[in-house]
Amino acid sequence: MSIDSATAYDLHAQEFLSARDHSNIGVDVIAHWCITLSKYAEVLELACGGGYPITRVLHEAGLRLWAIESSPNLVAEFQRRFSDVPVQCAKVQDSDFFGRTYDAVLAVGLMFLLSETEQVELIHRVAQVLLPGGRFLFTAPLQSCQWDDATTGITSQSLGRIAYEDCMRSAGLSLIATYTDRGENHYYEAQRIA
Repeated sequence: MSIDSATAYDLHAQEFLSARDHSNIGVDVIAHWCITLSKYAEVLELACGGGYPITRVLHEAGLRLWAIESSPNLVAEFQRRFSDVPVQCAKVQDSDFFGRTYDAVLAVGLMFLLSETEQVELIHRVAQVLLPGGRFLFTAPLQSCQWDDATTGITSQSLGRIAYEDCMRSAGLSLIATYTDRGENHYYEAQRIA
């Protein structure tokens, strides 16, 4: 029987929390990104998990946050930790993103869990909720590849830099930077063309 990544992460929520809560991988990149945003920027975090360590960095930076997470178990932990942050329990594919626009959107550890079609659709949807000049930061390998997700065993796929750039361009976004954290995760930073 095949299950999607949202269901798989809910089933493996405690395992995911145990691993992610004690990891600082990505913190430096996110902390740097926060500094480049305007003070009190309104930021949407997609696939927020339990909030550690990424939401914690965003929260400590004073950003105004909204979050989406598909796992009810992870949402419960997130709410316990960040009671002041609105969080929606939904797949990103089904979310209305709170029916508003944002200065920035962040998706760490999500994009490659989606099918190719879902990744393309998500990039276009994010572009629509970004204000002009708004920023989108997401993680995915630079090369086109497939692998099994370490937490769930679900097949993951990166479309690769060329395909992501083409998709962003068609959505009205411009790639402005790439980063690599100490865990060798790659980050794409795009900006909505004003």
